[in-house]
Amino acid sequence: MKTTQARQQSAQKNGHSRPVLIAGPCSAESPRQLMETAKALALTNRVDYFRAGVWKPRTSPGSFEGVGTEALKWLQDVKEATGLKVATEAGNVQHAREALRHNIDMLWIGARTVSNPFVVQEIADTLKGSDVVVMVKNPMAPDVDLWAGSIKRFQKAGIKNVCAIHRGFSYWTRSVFRNHPWWHLPMELKKRLPDVPVICDPSHIAGDRKLVPMLSQRAMEMGFNGLMIEVHPKPENALSDANQQLTPASFLKLTEQLFGNIRDIDGQYNMLDELRAEVDVIDQVLIWALTNRMKLAGEIAGIKNKNNMETLQPQRWKQVITTAVSRARESGLRPGFIEKLFDDIHHESLSVQRNDGAETKQISGIRPTFAI
Repeated sequence: MKTTQARQQSAQKNGHSRPVLIAGPCSAESPRQLMETAKALALTNRVDYFRAGVWKPRTSPGSFEGVGTEALKWLQDVKEATGLKVATEAGNVQHAREALRHNIDMLWIGARTVSNPFVVQEIADTLKGSDVVVMVKNPMAPDVDLWAGSIKRFQKAGIKNVCAIHRGFSYWTRSVFRNHPWWHLPMELKKRLPDVPVICDPSHIAGDRKLVPMLSQRAMEMGFNGLMIEVHPKPENALSDANQQLTPASFLKLTEQLFGNIRDIDGQYNMLDELRAEVDVIDQVLIWALTNRMKLAGEIAGIKNKNNMETLQPQRWKQVITTAVSRARESGLRPGFIEKLFDDIHHESLSVQRNDGAETKQISGIRPTFAI
């Protein structure tokens, strides 16, 4: 059976360059489950690293939190039997030490861990001098500075092979995605750190195996350097993230279609559907923002009434619209569109403050226009 290095050399000799593929179950559940999955993936001759979570950071206590150090031996057995390099998550210094002791080839730093610079630095110091590959997932919040900062900590510790993983960002309301992709954020990271490969984790973005092909295709079209996909022999019985894991057969079909340049993946891929899903999420953000803006308008009304102030404050409005139009120009939006939008928001705010929608109509004839 070919090793990862042999597969890469073969691809280079044939003039082909393909993204790195990392695949395996969300969690290491048993030696049999790991070996069954690994052997099936090794036969595809496409996988570069076999992944499995040994320690699982769960939101609620009582959930399956991984087998622990014992499962690292299972990964060693997989490596010996299949020739696949192996990867797992390190959430703290002890995890990193145990992984090094068991010759794990690749470690990923999870979203929760990345959000804590103290822990990231401790893990980076522990890995100093090793040749382990480190993958840094994006933090839970959409914070590119925090993400880039974590990557730099490992680089400064002398880790030669550091890459980023885009696994989507937490969002406070439900959407079609488990974690919203916000594609512009990994693109910003690539701009800031052009030498750092960026891998996409469509499984955690999707939360639903039916969306994984669509997201994988999108990532490849955007120039990501690889994919990390969760694969389980019987996903419906998985102890964690059952809904988002593919079977080995589904994974093989996906990779064949991706790298065979087949546009339509099993009839499921439709860029229009994904873009509309992203628009739906942004619309929810707009509604949330407008709702909170009107709540603030109500609080402002209370202060104005208490101090016998006029509801309409022309100077304040001029300041607001001037700033909004200026930012619109900087962002490439049509100033006229933003002026009209904010004009409507302003009148609705006045309606809230006066607590009488009819009074909004009375001031409609004095909508201020400014030379800006």
